[in-house]
Amino acid sequence: MNAPAENFRSRLLLIGFGMTVFAIGQSLVFMIVTPMARSTGLTEVQFGLVLTFASLPLVIFAPYWGKKSDQVGRKPIFLLGLAGSAIGTLLVAFALEARLAGFISVGALAAGLFFARGLYSATGSAIYPASGGYIADVTTLQDRSKGMAILGASNSLGTVLGSLLAVGLSFAGVLVPMYVAAGLMLATALLASKLLKEPERHAVTRQASTLKLFDRRLRPFMIMWFCFFLTFSSVQLTSGFFIQDKLALTDPAAVVRVAGLCLISMSVVIIVAQGLVLQVLHIGPQMLLRLCGPVVIASLLALSAADTTLGLCTGFGLLGLAFSLATPGINGGGSLAVAAHEQGTASGYLAAANTVGAVLGPLTGTSLYRIGPQALFYAGAALFVLVSLYALTIVIPSRHGSH
Repeated sequence: MNAPAENFRSRLLLIGFGMTVFAIGQSLVFMIVTPMARSTGLTEVQFGLVLTFASLPLVIFAPYWGKKSDQVGRKPIFLLGLAGSAIGTLLVAFALEARLAGFISVGALAAGLFFARGLYSATGSAIYPASGGYIADVTTLQDRSKGMAILGASNSLGTVLGSLLAVGLSFAGVLVPMYVAAGLMLATALLASKLLKEPERHAVTRQASTLKLFDRRLRPFMIMWFCFFLTFSSVQLTSGFFIQDKLALTDPAAVVRVAGLCLISMSVVIIVAQGLVLQVLHIGPQMLLRLCGPVVIASLLALSAADTTLGLCTGFGLLGLAFSLATPGINGGGSLAVAAHEQGTASGYLAAANTVGAVLGPLTGTSLYRIGPQALFYAGAALFVLVSLYALTIVIPSRHGSH
């Protein structure tokens, strides 16, 4: 193996590992925080409102960090994202500990979660645009979808590890995994600060980007991400509730175990699809976009009919397959649509688009859930009938060579 190849793989490994530990922390919100919401005195809607408004900084800061990464480099923005998300995760755990110990009221808990998740959103939003820009800098146009798939696989590996961490360390305390995740993020930031190198291509193309938010080249991919994450986050955020209700579970630890199995099922599918299958099969972004919608519909209908753990895991597995198609399809297509010096900004705008969906997802999901779990699944399936038709109209530029 030659030195350039080793250097390339080590860079991807560091970026992928950073995405993995970030995803570990993110998955614990759904694994630990959501099932604990009711026991702390927060209602489903109150919990949804807190997470919705605390996620608003993501919409503002993701494009900002993307532009900054185009100007100052990918590495410093990536490091900032890891460190900030670690601190935010710690603060969420501290707020929950204080409420469980009776030191603070429900109102104070809501305020504490809002501040902690707001800080997490403002800083953690740097990771996706910096990582996406980095991958665009070190991959050729032909391999762009494969590179973006690696990021998706790393993200899903983190979800699996987060689930295992939550289950494996639950005996030591339900919040212990969050402290461990924060420590891993800080350790990874320190490691990357020593070993991660700025891409050579970015040193050449570095300049202020003039890419606008509603640039027609990116608009289709932003619409796709918004719709996907609106549905995805609605289902994911309410998973703790419908697991409790569909399986008639009252023990929070039992809910965490089932939620862990569901997330593991979803994430294993993503890892296999993005980390292995899509690295072998040469499927372009345009085809990936067209396959995504029908698989989302199948997953939602499967979840609506599920009344066993196996049924829930099957539905989440299909949702993982949809995510596997969406990530390289949308991010790869968006990357191919813009110029070399616009990659970080484009990644930031795409992250903002999926974040708007993720921001509205908790409130949308919990509101629909109050009508009934079926309302959430059927509304999502109806939306993706329209999204599937829209995907047929998207044409991704065909390019050759490399940026």
